[in-house]
Amino acid sequence: MTQFPRNPQVLRVVLLGIDGAGKTTVARTVIQKLHERGIDAQLFRNPGGRRTLDRWASCWSKTAESMLGARMLDRIETVLRVLAVLRSTLQSRRRRGVIIFDRHLQCQLALRQVRGLPCGVVLPWLLSMLPKPDLVVYLSVDPRTAKARITSRNTDRETLEFLSVLDASYRRLPDFGSYEVIEANGSAAETAAAFLAKVEPLLQLLAPKGSTSAGLPLQPLPVREGTEAGQ
Repeated sequence: MTQFPRNPQVLRVVLLGIDGAGKTTVARTVIQKLHERGIDAQLFRNPGGRRTLDRWASCWSKTAESMLGARMLDRIETVLRVLAVLRSTLQSRRRRGVIIFDRHLQCQLALRQVRGLPCGVVLPWLLSMLPKPDLVVYLSVDPRTAKARITSRNTDRETLEFLSVLDASYRRLPDFGSYEVIEANGSAAETAAAFLAKVEPLLQLLAPKGSTSAGLPLQPLPVREGTEAGQ
């Protein structure tokens, strides 16, 4: 099977990081900065549904993992995340400009390490088949800072131990050495500026607006953010 065809009018950026790293806030800020410069840009979020599942489980004073077990929870999250990634990938084929993917399949691979589960075959295979991103950024944040941010937003709960292990799991991913690591302990504005500085040199990779890919009529990016499918 061949890879998904690549759209030369799209610059693909994958944004990763532990909960509380500021991924969504930073991504939205960079999208707005690009719009202000007249550059087409859109944000697609690829959640696995863990936060939503934990809220559901909290009705019984439990976590989703304690109710479903690590393997069943991983299966549900994997289905949700794969569907989100495939949807955003297919939609981006008909766009132009900068596409930021907030979370991706690497997130599920890191979570599997945390839970002591094997990486499996399907997710690594799917990653190899999807269009290779032009840039993968990992927001590096002290787990204590991340926990404080999570506590302040009061929408979910994470332990310091979980955040520390998740950070270590990301850093053990096979391709982590190729990621651009950005220190994200400061303000959202500072992190967004560092993120934008990584994106700017790659803007020249975008094909002229008149070109096409795979015979598809390209559409301009809407100003609105990509559809969110829960956390």
